[in-house]
Amino acid sequence: MKALVYLGPGKKFWEEKRKTMKSQIIILNTMLVFVFSFGVIHNCNAQIILDINDLPVASDIQISIKVNGLQAATLSPGNAGINVQWDFSNLNPCCGTPEASYDTVVWGDHASTANAGYFPLSDIVRKENCFTYHSHVTHQDETQCYFSHYVKDTMGLWRYGMEDPVNFLFVSYWNFFPLLSFGDSLKTITKIHVPVSNDNIRVYHILSTSVADAWGVITTPDTTANVIRIYTAEIVYDSLYVNGKLQQNVVYAGNYYYRWYAKNLGFPVLEIAKGMQTQQPPFDQQVRYSSHLNTLLSVPENDVSDKVRIFPNPFSSFINIYFGENNKNSSLSIFDATGKTVMKITSVNSEYKVQASELSPGIYFYEIVNKQKEIFRGKLIKNNY
Repeated sequence: MKALVYLGPGKKFWEEKRKTMKSQIIILNTMLVFVFSFGVIHNCNAQIILDINDLPVASDIQISIKVNGLQAATLSPGNAGINVQWDFSNLNPCCGTPEASYDTVVWGDHASTANAGYFPLSDIVRKENCFTYHSHVTHQDETQCYFSHYVKDTMGLWRYGMEDPVNFLFVSYWNFFPLLSFGDSLKTITKIHVPVSNDNIRVYHILSTSVADAWGVITTPDTTANVIRIYTAEIVYDSLYVNGKLQQNVVYAGNYYYRWYAKNLGFPVLEIAKGMQTQQPPFDQQVRYSSHLNTLLSVPENDVSDKVRIFPNPFSSFINIYFGENNKNSSLSIFDATGKTVMKITSVNSEYKVQASELSPGIYFYEIVNKQKEIFRGKLIKNNY
């Protein structure tokens, strides 16, 4: 593994920059705060306001479905404005089935990573793109992962540093999840220094402007949710220096990210992106949407006591799931802690009994959908005894 390359200012600089950048947020409108939950989906639409509690936390598992290339290339992000209805229910997975199109990201505790000391300001780490290879040193299969280190504050989630199996990089703050209310905007300037060799260095200079340009209700193949949309425009200056002299300078103008955020989820419900945060140049449009399974992992279960009853829970021999007389012909799905479907019943009259032999000990999540398209979610616990 190569040594750390420090190419950015120190801790004091960033602390001062964080204070300065707070003044860059331009408040254009004052909006009413409405409470939203991923529980029962109501017909009324509500404008939401994001806050620091909407950012990802350690132990979140983010499962996204990648959309097929042809549809992704031509998909329109839809209108901006207030109380907009976006229908993306006809999105198709990239690889034939949602399971084959899974893109899984695990958010973890920054302090638990082996190289945490190189990123002293980081609050949370994102692990992704793990791969296994055979080491000619240990003569065993080894697993390596890529890590991105982030700082969380009242303005959002900032990408602070990158770590991969061959080197470490410091980058200047890069807003990854802007916390904006409808009409707010935020400008950022980011530099990324990438050592190519002893005398070659590649520098990305990135100008970004984010604005919360819309709110309303979005429908994807996996969910319907009240959301706020944040549009980010991006210009990338890609420069190569050899022995300190500029050899190449390419400008990528017109990059963008459209991201729809819901309360409490921690990552976008849908993302339409063409930019540095999702790929390397040259760029094309890519689309992915959150599998509804991950909402079960990061959103508190709704109160279902008046319509759905689960007992006993935790359970050892069996568990009864009572739907109620008004929820006949409902569907029942049960997922494990990674979001994998372990049981699916398409039609249940009023009650269903799950035998202990059908599930291994552990934590599970259920989802019930009735004929009125109301959604009930919660947690099941199978004991070890």
